[in-house]
This record gives sequence, C-alpha cells and structure tokens, in this order.
Amino acid sequence: MVTRLRLSSLCTAMGFMALAVTAQSQAADLDRGAEIFAANCVACHGAAGSPDPDSPLVKNLGVVPADFSDTLFNSREGESEWKLVATHGGASLGFSEVMPAFGGSLSEEDIDNTLAYIKTLGGEHDYPDGSLNLFLPIRTKKAFPEDEWVWQQRYTDQEGDNAWKNTLEYEFRIGRRWQGILEVNHTYKGGDGEFGHFEPGFKYVLSHNKQKGSIYTLGVQAGVPLNSGENWEFLPYLAMGKIINDEWIFQGSGRLKFDLEDSDAGIAEFAGIVHWVHTPWPRNVFPGLELVAEVPFDTGSGPDKEDAIQWSILPQARIGLSKRGHVALNVGVELPLNERDRYDWRAYVYLIWDFADGGFFEAW
Repeated sequence: MVTRLRLSSLCTAMGFMALAVTAQSQAADLDRGAEIFAANCVACHGAAGSPDPDSPLVKNLGVVPADFSDTLFNSREGESEWKLVATHGGASLGFSEVMPAFGGSLSEEDIDNTLAYIKTLGGEHDYPDGSLNLFLPIRTKKAFPEDEWVWQQRYTDQEGDNAWKNTLEYEFRIGRRWQGILEVNHTYKGGDGEFGHFEPGFKYVLSHNKQKGSIYTLGVQAGVPLNSGENWEFLPYLAMGKIINDEWIFQGSGRLKFDLEDSDAGIAEFAGIVHWVHTPWPRNVFPGLELVAEVPFDTGSGPDKEDAIQWSILPQARIGLSKRGHVALNVGVELPLNERDRYDWRAYVYLIWDFADGGFFEAW
C-alpha cells in the first residue's frame, strides 16, 4: 500500500513537472516569436502590431500593412494562411508583393512561434478563431459565422419531371458570435418559374475551442412564402465542426423543417460530411463525402408508406478559384440510397465569395 502511494505521488509529481515544462516551453515559444517579430516585422507592422500609416516607411510602401491589433481581423484568419504568406511572401496569396518571404531565412519552427505571438496581439477576445472556418458543405449547415455571398444551383432529375432551383444567400457577421442570414430561392419546373421562399434568420455560436478544433452553433430561419403555393415555415438547426487532424475535418448538423400550415408536411434533416484537406494551399481541389438522412414527420400508410429514414449520399469537391480560396466552387451529385422515387439524382453547384477576404476579382 505504501509503495502504491509512493508511486502515485511520484507519478503526480512527474505530471506537475511535465505541465510546468510544457508551460515554460510555450512561454519560451512566445518569447522567441516576440524576438523574431521585433527583428523582422516591427518596422512595417508596428511594435504592437498596429502600423502607422503616416510613417515615412509605410508611405513609401504604397500599401498599409496588416493591423494585427485589430481583434476581428486577427481572429478571423487561421495560422495556416498566414504561414503561407510568411513563408512564401504576400504575392503567393494575391496580397502585396511588398510583404517578403521569410521561408529562406527563418525555420518553420521560428515562423510558427512568430505567428503564435502575432495571434496574441489581438488581445483577449471571444471571436471564434479562423482555423474553425471550415469548408461550406452542400447539405450540412456550417457552424462558423461568415461574411459571404453564396449562389446555389440545384438540378433535380426525376424521370423527365426535372427542376432547377436557384438560391441566393447573403451572410454577415454581427458582433463576436452572431451572424445574420438573408436567403431567397427560385424554382423553374415544367416551363414555369416562380420564387419560393424568402428566408431571413440568424445563427449564434454556442461554443468554440481552437485548441480542441471544435465549434457548435444554433441557427434559425423563417420561410416567408413568395407565392400562393408555398406555406410559412420555421427552420431551426444545430451545427458543429471538428478538426480531426491536419488532413481531415468533419461537420454535422440537424435541422427541423416545420410547415406552419400543415404539421404533417414537416421533416427532420440530419447531415454529416468529411473533407480531405490534403494541402494548405487554398487554390486546390478538396474532395468530400456527405451523408444525408431525412425523417418525414408523416410517412403515410398502406402501400404508399415511405421509409422512416430516407438516406442519400453526396460526393462533392470544394474547388478554390482564387489564390486565397475566398472565391470557390462546391460541386456535387446527390444519389438516393432508398425511396428512389423521390428523385433519380441531383446535381449541385455552389459559387462562394467570402468578401471579408477581398474583392471578387482579387487574387486570381
């Protein structure tokens, strides 16, 4: 018993020592990052990360360097994009050529330490970190609050009764955790086209943790009918994102679609997707595989009774168009796994513009 207690005490002491060493190494990393920042970055970006636009040096640059003390700017970008710029220069992602490349003069560890220090210049805050800004899936709701325009087009093939659906969505951040949503859709079928719903809404980040690579969000939208054939709808959802490792990310969501004029017409939608992030360079192709389960509130009865869960699979690819990836496509095909009379297949094309990262025609 005494031996066990001694061993337990020894393990506990070793644990505290390991934590202390880890804390010291992390502090040393930030100290090293501060030294490198002072030697290489202060002249342009300022000692506190805030450049002086009136200084002779900045005026001669012809462009105002990034302000790392701006909390929103500092938080919305992940270190992976900054690392590309620090290593390969500003022009590598379509920024100013004045920003030099430090890949030849600094080690990867030095660059990582410097970026970790730069992240502290934004101060303490409650903004979700940009590393949690994962790719926008086709069916799964995204958790991270965004500033972006999204144009969505869906083609449904169903034994000649085909249809096109276009959706335009405007998303804008409000404060630290909120995002507003304005969405309108239009359907063209059988030679006739009409607007379906206007769907205003919001989402709120319930929890975010950069170290764990996770984010959880609550959202809600209202479906306002734009023609006499549509009903009012209420659309709440939960969404999450998780960075599994350097190459794989997962996102999942659950949404309820309440028809406020026909309670039997509602449906629950559950979706999840994995993306393979095989490179940090945004202008690339990132494959993903999405699984969707739809649960109708009323499945009917008799010979027309539907399956309780209607499954579909949706292989897709995120295609970065601009150097920064702030303009991108997401293309995919949805195939029903059961209840195949719903549709034969669906094709999707999303055009995404993250306008917070630059103009539509920048960085091409």
